[in-house]
Amino acid sequence: MTRIPVGKTIAHAYRFVFANIPAIVRAIGLPLLAQLVVIFLLTKRAALFMAAAQAHDPSAPSLVGPLLLLFLLTLIFFFAQFTAATQTALGRPPQSWLSLPFGKPMWRLMGGFITALAATAVVGLVLFLALWLVAFGLDQVVKVAPGSRQIVAVLAGLMVAAFFCALLFVLLRFLFLLAPVSVAEEQLGVKRSWKLSAGNFWRIFLVTLAIALPVTIVNYTYGYFMAGPLHIAPGASKETIEAAQMAWRITQLNAMAERWYITLPLTALVMLFQLGAGCAAQVFAWRTLTEGEASAPVAAD
Repeated sequence: MTRIPVGKTIAHAYRFVFANIPAIVRAIGLPLLAQLVVIFLLTKRAALFMAAAQAHDPSAPSLVGPLLLLFLLTLIFFFAQFTAATQTALGRPPQSWLSLPFGKPMWRLMGGFITALAATAVVGLVLFLALWLVAFGLDQVVKVAPGSRQIVAVLAGLMVAAFFCALLFVLLRFLFLLAPVSVAEEQLGVKRSWKLSAGNFWRIFLVTLAIALPVTIVNYTYGYFMAGPLHIAPGASKETIEAAQMAWRITQLNAMAERWYITLPLTALVMLFQLGAGCAAQVFAWRTLTEGEASAPVAAD
């Protein structure tokens, strides 16, 4: 069984993104600009909706429609960038700065992701039902033997952790190789991605972590400094804590919208790195796993 080389994959991803910035910008530039505009509007609308919901304003439901529309547009522009970045990582960069990657490859990739998420949701539902049945059985055990409460609590915690680990396993197996399979092999790719990723979960996890962790740190740090620390009085009730968290989030979104001249350029840089490095890693892994197949590209170092 072929294994994904973790170190080489991560190194290739970082080299690719920093060595090919002009090509990546040319590939994702137009849909990225459009997405930034939508993100600005979405941020303002989300803050308005959350404030209305917190105040129990009757107008809150009327804000859901525009939010869904903006979210859909964000999704479309993201997949346009995702497709273009994957094509660039495959060695097929667009030749024009006016590239509009809204053709069949983009819709096929989006369809593959939706299918993978739906399959994951089905698996999650089955696992949740099984977890619920086990939890019901454990509850009966506690009623019969009250002294086993601590052991049952530990088992319940382990089962919940196993549930989320299983969902992560399924998601990474479905999604990590989906873009190169979809774009290069011109198929929906969900089944193919699952097959290719067999025996490589932990390698995929480490590669994903190496790219996602810097992005997460940057996003969290920026969001934290926009709103400052969250202050909650000791011994506060659950309702008070939830209200404070909601108010903090609203303040954060409003600050990000007001300081758009920092938010939007930072978002663009994060997207550039995330898509460039992420797509390069996925393509490198896909080539490694398919290099023994007829007419498959050989992994480059």
